[in-house]
Amino acid sequence: MLPEKQTAVSHALSAQKIFHLLKTQPEGLSAVEVAKRHHTFGPNRLPEPPRASTLKIFLSQFKSSFIIILMVAALISYGLGDHIDAGVIIAAVAINVILGFVQEAKAQRALEQLRKIVTYQAIVFRGGREQTVATEMLVPGDIVVLNAGDKIPADMRLFSVQDLEINEAALTGESAPAEKNTKPLHPGTVLAERTNMVYTGTVVTKGSGRGIVMATGSQTEIGQIAALLKSTPEMLTPLQRKLGRFSRWLATFVLILSALITVFGYSLGIPFVEIFTIAVALAVAAIPEGLIVSVTVILAISMQRILKRHGLVRKLVAAETLGSATVICTDKTGTLTTGQMQVVKIITSDNDFLIGSHQHNSNITRPEHFSNYMRSLEIGVISNDAFIINPQDEMHDWKVMGNLTERALLMAGIQVGIDTDALRRKYSRLAELPFDSERKFMATLHKDTKQKNIMFIKGAPEKILHFSKQLAIDGKTQTLSAETKQKLERKFSELSRQGLRILALAYKTTAADYKHIEEKDITTADDFVFLSFIGIKDPLRANAKRTVKAAQKSGIRVVMITGDNRLTAQAIATELGLPAKMEAIMEGEHLTQISDAELARNVRKYSVYARVTPQDKLRIVKAWQSHGEVVAMTGDGVNDSPAMKKADIGVALGSGTAVTKETADLVILDDNFETIVHAVEEGRSIFDNIRKVTLYLLSDSFSEIILVVLALIAGIPLPLAAVQILWINLVTDGFPNLALTVEPKEAGIMEEKPVSIREPLLHQESRVLIALISVVMGISNFALFYWYWHTTGDIELSQTMVFASLGVNSLIYVFSIRSLRRSIFQQKIFSNMWLVLAVFGGLFLQLGAIYLPFLQNIVETVPLGINAWGIIAILSVINISIIEIVKRVYTLENSANSSQKSLPLGAK
Repeated sequence: MLPEKQTAVSHALSAQKIFHLLKTQPEGLSAVEVAKRHHTFGPNRLPEPPRASTLKIFLSQFKSSFIIILMVAALISYGLGDHIDAGVIIAAVAINVILGFVQEAKAQRALEQLRKIVTYQAIVFRGGREQTVATEMLVPGDIVVLNAGDKIPADMRLFSVQDLEINEAALTGESAPAEKNTKPLHPGTVLAERTNMVYTGTVVTKGSGRGIVMATGSQTEIGQIAALLKSTPEMLTPLQRKLGRFSRWLATFVLILSALITVFGYSLGIPFVEIFTIAVALAVAAIPEGLIVSVTVILAISMQRILKRHGLVRKLVAAETLGSATVICTDKTGTLTTGQMQVVKIITSDNDFLIGSHQHNSNITRPEHFSNYMRSLEIGVISNDAFIINPQDEMHDWKVMGNLTERALLMAGIQVGIDTDALRRKYSRLAELPFDSERKFMATLHKDTKQKNIMFIKGAPEKILHFSKQLAIDGKTQTLSAETKQKLERKFSELSRQGLRILALAYKTTAADYKHIEEKDITTADDFVFLSFIGIKDPLRANAKRTVKAAQKSGIRVVMITGDNRLTAQAIATELGLPAKMEAIMEGEHLTQISDAELARNVRKYSVYARVTPQDKLRIVKAWQSHGEVVAMTGDGVNDSPAMKKADIGVALGSGTAVTKETADLVILDDNFETIVHAVEEGRSIFDNIRKVTLYLLSDSFSEIILVVLALIAGIPLPLAAVQILWINLVTDGFPNLALTVEPKEAGIMEEKPVSIREPLLHQESRVLIALISVVMGISNFALFYWYWHTTGDIELSQTMVFASLGVNSLIYVFSIRSLRRSIFQQKIFSNMWLVLAVFGGLFLQLGAIYLPFLQNIVETVPLGINAWGIIAILSVINISIIEIVKRVYTLENSANSSQKSLPLGAK
């Protein structure tokens, strides 16, 4: 068998050497030898990895420290008789566990989808006979026959080709079909340029050939991608990491607080059981049990919003991650471009035309200036083997078969009104010399008149110019001078630098009895009439440039990764507005020569990567992540899957492979790059709303803690009964808390920098607000209780005052913290009608708890007079004023920072 090192460079060995090393021959292996090799190498399928059991997946959902805290809180609440609180917490835990379980089980299907790629039949030679076998039965050394439309069943070294072209976009990312030959190549040739090799999962678009199977199953290139996908760990999202840090901090705080209160109270002579019960009650109150429910609701609602914009979020927590994205590594083909070749320029001796618009670089004064333009399109249609399967349908539903280049030429002619059927009848084809990667041209012979025939030729510009002696100009012909030929050669080079694939067209008349094409008749001729160059490219999507600019404006670095060559990549990058100087572009060949450490040091220098492999993409993602960047990786091919899984968020196109979509966190259903920007905007809104909910819930909880701690220090009765704390946390605050989850995204959110992965859930402004609100409300309500208790001696009345004050205050200041960017007076109060209804509902329930007899008995309250409500109103105004002052200070500070240091385009 072929040693592993030689397998890796089989493209550098001759076909005869491969036959010898693999101990095979063009007639194929014998049945006995096939059986031996099948036993040695196993079936030609990807190995099935051990799958986690359903129980293991379910139990893994309880690893979250926040889940553990809530479960402990639920047990304590239940032990204290607070069954309602315990029930709400358990419900929150159940929702998150179920959602996580369903999503993880779904993600496990990615490898199963990958294995489906190789479940088909192959034509092989065995024992000198051609036969059809299941691809699972292929072994190294088998001789496989390839025809147009076939999927490649194994990695093979070609030894015979007839005009063979392979669509390798799913593996290399290159949009144009790869022309194949049998010549040995340099050992260092990158995968995308191995013209004598074909790989599993790619598709034959034209011609035929035969190859020797070099690798099967997990040893194929796609098998190695599967191994990468299997070994690449799932990354925690920024939200998961921030919630984890927040929950650990909160757990530590609650434990320390409970211990201090217990020790302090016991030292004051309070019975241990009593002070321990108080400490536990405060600890439960400190945990914002509504937070995890609110986070789930915010994510679920945002998923629906993104879906309305044609984005499908597969993982709940991933919806927020795009809002934190600082780098988007995007594949070119099918993501930034349409993935379809299209004629964009026709360059004649008269003019340069942009196809479809008749735009040109000089004034057209005579109709004959268009003659060469139209004739170029006509030749593109006549000398063409592409065809439409369903011409009776609407044009947008057409299925065009054939070589991608010829499909582009056919559609260009149809779009300018050429009647292809009539034209082909007029110029009936007599003979054809098919395109060959070695000769680099195609020629067709057609009936023209009774006296003569006409030959059309299209192919590589340097070949066609060499065969041409005359030049078509102004509807006539003239001698093609050496000076004009040099000018045309310079034009060809210029077009190539623009990333266009260039074809040249020429023609000549022949005698009526000339009915066969011989290659020597063309290669030795110099009597063709040069007509034009045709520029073909994979065009940008309609909104791609605008979308990239919007991403850069929002502080996101866009990095283009493609399997195309350097010139094509540079041209597309220039068109998109990405840095496209030579020093900003790295080719795969150079990438393989540098270490991961060197790549990580220099990764910020590069905005474009050309001729890359799946392993390269994975390395690029890791390099950016080593700098603490939040990386989104987009793609549509199998080759993108490992890098997408490694990235903080994988984004797949809806038209991509099943594997890609199963691996992705976000699927762009309409294949529109602009949808990613909408998802980024929604992701930022998600984090914004989670931060507001956390700020709201903690402010209230910590106010109660400060209030109770002050009472313990002063040695006076508790200002709130346990049931009153529960009522405020679950009932009064519950409705506004949920209403904040549907808060519309704020204007200008995309003009800010991405939220840093290092920035905690609660930034400085939030922490300052929580501290001020808690301290002000805690101290003011302690003073209120102390004054009422000393002047009236009525504990129930004093507690009712504090109960009403805390409840009403939280219902009022929610309008102030619903936006940290704008004053309460600048907000549209009714932009979130759910919040308005929630506040009125909360006020109604708060009043009911104070004035309705049956609720008075439950909540332990007494009716309040009008003066009491005046005091509560004053406290509310003071609290809102403090919040607005803090917001104003931070708004002015942020504005000053923005004006002093603007964000460079496309940088962090």
